Amino acid sequence: MGIKAAAERRRDHRKEFFAIFALLESARLLRRAYLQGVRMRTKLVSIVPAFVIVLGLAGCGRTGGEGVQVGKPAPEFQLSDLGGHQVSLSQFRGKVVILDFWATWCGPCRLSMPVLEKLQQRYGNRLVLLAINLQDEPDDVREYVQSRRITSTVLLDADGTVGRIYESNSIPMQVLIDRDGVVRNIQVGYNSRLGDRLKEQIDKLL
Repeated sequence: MGIKAAAERRRDHRKEFFAIFALLESARLLRRAYLQGVRMRTKLVSIVPAFVIVLGLAGCGRTGGEGVQVGKPAPEFQLSDLGGHQVSLSQFRGKVVILDFWATWCGPCRLSMPVLEKLQQRYGNRLVLLAINLQDEPDDVREYVQSRRITSTVLLDADGTVGRIYESNSIPMQVLIDRDGVVRNIQVGYNSRLGDRLKEQIDKLL
């Protein structure tokens, strides 16, 4: 019985090893595809189930890395809007700014954007909302914006450079910046209290 039990334990260990390897490989493929700007619609169908398990094991929390940290200056950038005009972060110095990283294929983004639009309308010119689209085709973005009647400033991060600088590995992601250009809050994902949480933070900065 002792030899049999030991053999079964070894088999279980091997199964666990290959399961963990498969999950890590799924995570690696997701990250590589994102960095290369590959559309993930088809690949996600096969690898997301395993990757979700990875997230469940590792936790879904996110902290700012070297690119963006709470309490540090927000990295400067310049992007084109849908009209072809260049927009830089520094031109809004002196105002509270929300950067919203999103994509047309992102389901949670469709829930968070109306919440952010309402905040923009609530605070008027005291708040600047910059909706930074990550690597979608411009025509797809225009169609999306028109169909959903988005009124905030939409910027095109065509090659994903700004997204990588801000480490927007998960979207939607909102970065709240104060009047001095310092990052004060980072919010990843969507939940029903998103608006209330951001309102609380914005009120502190105005």
